[in-house]
Amino acid sequence: MSKKRRYILASIIVKGGTPLQGTIRISGSKNAALPCLAASILTNETVILKNVPVIEDTKNMLEMMRLMNVKVNISENAVTIKSDNPDFEIPPHLSRRLRGSILFLGSLLARCGRVKISGYGGCPIGLRPIDLHLYAFKALGAKIKQGKDFIEIAANTLKGAEISFDFPSVGATENAIMAACVAKGETILKNVAVEPEVLDLVKMLRSMGADIKVNSKRREIRVTGTKEIRGVKHKLIPDRIEAGTYAVAAVITGGKVTLQDLNVMHLRRVIKKLLEMGAEISITSKSSLEIYPSKSPLKNINVITKPYPGFPTDLQPQFAVLSTQAHGISQILETIYENRFLYVPELCKMGAKIDVLDRRIIIKGPTVLYGSEVYAMDIRGGAALVLAGLIAKGSTIINNAEVIMRGYEKIENKLTEVGAEIEVIKR
Repeated sequence: MSKKRRYILASIIVKGGTPLQGTIRISGSKNAALPCLAASILTNETVILKNVPVIEDTKNMLEMMRLMNVKVNISENAVTIKSDNPDFEIPPHLSRRLRGSILFLGSLLARCGRVKISGYGGCPIGLRPIDLHLYAFKALGAKIKQGKDFIEIAANTLKGAEISFDFPSVGATENAIMAACVAKGETILKNVAVEPEVLDLVKMLRSMGADIKVNSKRREIRVTGTKEIRGVKHKLIPDRIEAGTYAVAAVITGGKVTLQDLNVMHLRRVIKKLLEMGAEISITSKSSLEIYPSKSPLKNINVITKPYPGFPTDLQPQFAVLSTQAHGISQILETIYENRFLYVPELCKMGAKIDVLDRRIIIKGPTVLYGSEVYAMDIRGGAALVLAGLIAKGSTIINNAEVIMRGYEKIENKLTEVGAEIEVIKR
C-alpha cells in the first residue's frame, strides 16, 4: 500500500506591473481528467490516458486509485491504469479532500456492484449536494444506505431507466452515464450537462465499447448497457478554464500573448465577452489564438453564469478582476453556485470596489490595485487573486495557494516564462 501523500502548504508571491509577452501552452483539462480516471475502473483491461495535467487533484485521484488496489503508472502527462480487482471503498482521508472522489460512485457501482464513500471535499463555493447523483442510482435500481458520515450504494443488477435531472449537473450526468454503461437495457438521461468535459468522457467510453448517443441541443443522452467494456488509449481535451484564465491575464496586463494547444470552440462565449470589453484577439487556428494590447480602454460588461454553452462559472472570478480595470460599472450574476464570491473581500483589500448583492456583484472601475496579503479560498478565486497581483502596485502574497495548484499545472512556471514576477513558497 502506498504511503499517504504529504499535503502541501504554499504561498504565491506576485510582483505586479509587467505586461506579459510570449507563448503559453494549455494543459489537459482537470475537469475531463477526473471523470476519465474514474471511468478507467469500468474495465479490467489496460487504459492509457494522455495529456493528464500534473496537478494536486489528479495526484490525489491517482493516489485514491492505488489505495483501491488499482495499478497506476505515471510517465509525465501519460497515465497507464490496470484495474484487475478494485476495492469498493473509497479512501476517506483523500475523498474528504477532493470533490472529484464522488465520480468513483458510478464506476465502482458498475464494476463492483457496490461502493462506499465517507465524506467528499472540494472548494467551499456552495452546498453542492449529491442528491442528483443518488437520484440517478436509485432510478437504475440501486439501494442506498446513508449514515452520519458515509454513503453506501449497492445493486445486484442495474436496470435501464428514464432519468430527468432538475438541473444539468456535470457530476451527476457523468456518474449516471458510467453506471448506465453496464445497466440492462436502455437508459434515457434528460436535462443533462453537455459541457465539453462530459462529451470527452462520452468519447472515451464509446472507444471502450459503450453504446452512447448524445443530443446536445435537447440535453439528452441515451445509453444502452453492455457486458463488455474494453481498454482504451484516450487523449484528454485541453483545459478551457486554464485557457480562459491566461487569456484574461494577457488582457489585464496589456500584454502580447499567444495561447496554444487549446480548443477555440470551447471558448466562444469567453472570447465574445473579451471582445465586448475591447480586447484585441486574433484566432489563428482551431487550437491557438493571439492576444494583443487593447487599443482603447476596457469597457464595462454584464455577465450571467450558466451551464455550457453559457458563460462558465469557473471564469467568473477572473472576469471580476478584469472588470476592476474596465471603465464604468460591471455586473456579474452567479446562477450556478450560491457561495462563489468568497474572493471578493480579498480583492477589496487590494483596493477593488465591489459590492455583493446576494448572487450578484457590482464592480466599479477602473481602480488601482495595491499589493496586499490575501487568502485563496478556492481554485478559481485563487487564480483571480494571482491575476490581481499581476497588475497591482507592489507585491501580493497569496496564502493557501495550494488550492490554486489543485487546478493549474505549473502556474508559476507558465507565467514566469511570459515575463511575470511570481514565486511559490512551499512549507
